Amino acid sequence: MRISFLASFYSFVLISLFGCDNQTSSHNKAQLDHIIKPSSNSQSKSPAAKVNEPAIVLGLLATHCKSNETAYINAKMQKVLRNPSKDKAYALEPTENVLSVCLAKDGSSLSYRFGRIDDIGLEKQASTDAPFGSYYRQVGRIGESILFFNNGPYHYYIINSGGMGSGVSVNVFKDDALIAELFSGNEPYNDFIVATDLSLPKNLVKELQPFNQQMQ
Repeated sequence: MRISFLASFYSFVLISLFGCDNQTSSHNKAQLDHIIKPSSNSQSKSPAAKVNEPAIVLGLLATHCKSNETAYINAKMQKVLRNPSKDKAYALEPTENVLSVCLAKDGSSLSYRFGRIDDIGLEKQASTDAPFGSYYRQVGRIGESILFFNNGPYHYYIINSGGMGSGVSVNVFKDDALIAELFSGNEPYNDFIVATDLSLPKNLVKELQPFNQQMQ
């Protein structure tokens, strides 16, 4: 009977020891799982969405073009000062004006807009009855693609120059007299952008001889 009592006592002690150890181990594992496992929030997080870069012609320069239009030309405009000093042929005076030539995405309209952003000074729209003129000329080594129109006695020429003299100019004549010269500067994507691969509708732009002989 004494032996039976001792056996029972030792069994009780062993069960108590191992039982406690298992419980402690389970408790510690639960705590480790809580620390190591990522939360449901972190598991459900998706990679940051990629933002599509805007088209170059829209992304780097201000524009007057609308969301349903494609920009053909965007250019910062600077006033050309002729012979500002004896040793200087010309100088550029910055302005707040921006030039945009915008083509409707459905090809139904082509618009010239000039002025400060949100404050357009002049807007002219080409139509099938009054299309803009188009002309190409070579001045020395510089090729010039010219888009032009008239507004009463005023004639406007938008000149896209290539080569070493690259940039966008606007020349304004009143009858036969040149009354204003503006130039973007020579640095593409900073001073001007031209979508050279954009085809302008032939019913809105026609190859014509410029009004003014100086532009021919």
